[in-house]
Amino acid sequence: MKQQPLSLSSLMVLLVSGVAAITVLISTLVYTTLYANALRSNAAASSEQSVAQAAGAISDYTSDASTLIRRITGELQSEADDLTLAETFSTMVQMRDDLTSIGVYTSSGRLLSCWTSGRTRKPQAGSLDLTGVEPDPSGLYYTPPHVQNLYADYYPWVVTIARPAALDRYGGEVFVSMDLQFSSIAAYMDAVGIGQHGYSFIIDSDGRLVYHPQQQLIYSGLKTEDTAPLAALGDGVHADQDLIRVIKSLPQGGWRIVGVSYLDELVRQPQQTALQMLLFAVPIALFILLGVALLIARLVSRPILRLVGEMRDFETAAPDFVYTPVSGTREICVLSDSFEHMVGRIQKLVDEVKSEEETLRKTELKALQAQINPHFLYNTLDSIQWMCELGRTQDAVKMVSALARLFRISTSRGEDLIPIRKELEHAECYLIIQKFRYKDQFSYRFDVDESLLDCLCSKITLQPILENAILHGFGEFVEDGEITVSVRPDGTDILMTVTDNGVGMEQSQCRAILSHDRSGPGGIGIKNVSDRIRIYFGAPYGLSIQSEPDQGTRVIIRLPQSGGNAHENP
Repeated sequence: MKQQPLSLSSLMVLLVSGVAAITVLISTLVYTTLYANALRSNAAASSEQSVAQAAGAISDYTSDASTLIRRITGELQSEADDLTLAETFSTMVQMRDDLTSIGVYTSSGRLLSCWTSGRTRKPQAGSLDLTGVEPDPSGLYYTPPHVQNLYADYYPWVVTIARPAALDRYGGEVFVSMDLQFSSIAAYMDAVGIGQHGYSFIIDSDGRLVYHPQQQLIYSGLKTEDTAPLAALGDGVHADQDLIRVIKSLPQGGWRIVGVSYLDELVRQPQQTALQMLLFAVPIALFILLGVALLIARLVSRPILRLVGEMRDFETAAPDFVYTPVSGTREICVLSDSFEHMVGRIQKLVDEVKSEEETLRKTELKALQAQINPHFLYNTLDSIQWMCELGRTQDAVKMVSALARLFRISTSRGEDLIPIRKELEHAECYLIIQKFRYKDQFSYRFDVDESLLDCLCSKITLQPILENAILHGFGEFVEDGEITVSVRPDGTDILMTVTDNGVGMEQSQCRAILSHDRSGPGGIGIKNVSDRIRIYFGAPYGLSIQSEPDQGTRVIIRLPQSGGNAHENP
């Protein structure tokens, strides 16, 4: 007796025990996650508060410095003599430990005057470089920290604050500057405590480092601090998996305070507690989960994946596909049997459609061959009779020869595709006959790339287009008509064009021609020509028409460059 495969309902019973254990595990994880998120929020708030305190202190310091430089500017704009100014500024430098020098520079950065605490200055020393420095909203320039190269034996780390001013005593626009020791600002930053290992630093508006507590290690290449992405971040708290970054902009100098704290140290202890709880549940849950996964893989996943693979193989190669039934649960076996039945039905339908398409193609071609305008044949024979009666036997011979070649190529030994050289010969025969009939009312020429002559095209492609050009393009044309047939490569395609200088037509007429089944009474439809090309070569190929009234018409036929195995002598 054949054993019944396991049903999905039985499988679900086996999965319940695993789901129960997983539910307990998920509940525990959710609790610990929520608790960790609460700790993250507290840590972010604490970091934000610490950065706000540091920003407030530095903002007060820079505000005081901006007040001082405005006072210095005011002294320089007063009528005090140079000796009084020297005494005033020297006293300022001596009274403030963080103020190392006061200077006046030209707009190009050349030092004009300098007041210090009495230290020996280097000869020709001192310049002001504000390249890349933008003024803050109050018009003050804050340079990045740099080594002051003004004294012979003293090299402090300073920030230069400069202010443009118009001073009569210097003959116009100058920069008033003062150098402040950066150690004062660094003291505020070093006092900020964010956890055990957190720290804060200063960047400018472009993300360049202004101050870092480990600045020497960064400059020596022993530590890195990627500050460029911080320039695009707004003020506030920015957290990722490892760090909390708090950014706050200062109103002066375009500086931004960045506080960095490590989530690891802020949530480690609660996570360790949660981990101890999970250590009891996780092994059991993992064991159950492993068993459930093995069952699913064996009883559901593998058969379904096999069935999906069979479907993909059938999708890519339906006609030659051989289906191998998939085993598994009862439901999967039902799906497999249904798919096998569907494959058989589809393959049968595909075979029927192919057979019908082949029959339709042959019938269509025979119909196309039979659709050659009988009036064209009658008129041609009348023209031959008329030439014979008038003794124009040479013209009659040419006309009969052209007509014979026209019908011989039309049959083409039953071939649907013929070389382009034969299609052009067929077109030339048709034009010879029509030129006799219309008493040289038009002329024609061929412009052909001979390397394409052996490529294949569907037969009777050009004749309906030429018929349309003669009957409709030159029907009421009073001037001499001209038809040009061109065959040229276009990448991997071939463009066959038929151009006439006839009466032309509107775009609506062009669309109508491509939608009608016939080009004239009894003629072969231009739409049929386009449809046949698409049947043989695919959707990208076919006909298009370009025309304007009184400007002539151009019909473009796009074909692939396909090699020829058709008979050369139909």
